[in-house]
Amino acid sequence: MKQKYTKEQKQEYFKQLREKWAECKKLSENDADARVKYEAVLKQAGGKFSYTGFYFTMLDMKRAGLDGLPYIDAKTFDGWKQAGFKVIKGEHSKISGITWLDVQSKGKKEAGEEGFLIPKEYHLFHRSQVEAI
Repeated sequence: MKQKYTKEQKQEYFKQLREKWAECKKLSENDADARVKYEAVLKQAGGKFSYTGFYFTMLDMKRAGLDGLPYIDAKTFDGWKQAGFKVIKGEHSKISGITWLDVQSKGKKEAGEEGFLIPKEYHLFHRSQVEAI
């Protein structure tokens, strides 16, 4: 059964994600080495991800003691599957990232109406947690 969260719990969760994002953004502004890595990964992976998102995931990988680069050595379950790998049975995600979702307000789905952005945490698996299919 899916767990239900109260409005207050959801607000606290989103507040914590926004605070993590803001802290990471501040740290990333002065890290020239990380910017170079981001540019290289962006060319190699060809994805659409922000520098702050990349930096957030890179810090989470370091925190977990995992080497490598986000989006090359750490991918989602489906990302590894598309790359020809499978997650080893029993492994759990050790890395997280944050993305922003554009949400339309209820009743404002007409063209030209603005919505708002909410942070969403996603989970990644390191290359040490997968094997070739």
